[in-house]
Amino acid sequence: MCRFLLPLLAAVFGSAGVASAATDCQGTLTGRWATKGDVAMGPKKVKVDNLDAYNADGSFRAVRRFVNQQGKWEEQVTSGHWTARPGSGTGECVLEMSLKSEFGSSNSSTTVTIVDRNTFRSFGVDAKRVR
Repeated sequence: MCRFLLPLLAAVFGSAGVASAATDCQGTLTGRWATKGDVAMGPKKVKVDNLDAYNADGSFRAVRRFVNQQGKWEEQVTSGHWTARPGSGTGECVLEMSLKSEFGSSNSSTTVTIVDRNTFRSFGVDAKRVR
């Protein structure tokens, strides 16, 4: 009986939610996302309130708001191009961005975890889909 249930459970849970989201990282991450909370930056936690828009055409715009060392909110806006591909773990996506900001240009690569269709986790904080 147990031998029959394990493949059945794997098929049911493996075909829904996180597993299927990981196979289409680009499609899953396309949209607007809000991140609010405390992000670990070394030994300190920094309060953030971010809004990211990952567009289907590969462009993105990110508004990063955070509390600086003086305790005041600061804002940085970046834009550029993004792509996403499945990561090495279940539910992981590698988010790659080419950024342009007032500070110059750069490239970054971050592994995010797809929690569900409307949530992904990055740096220990959940990003929620904005409708």
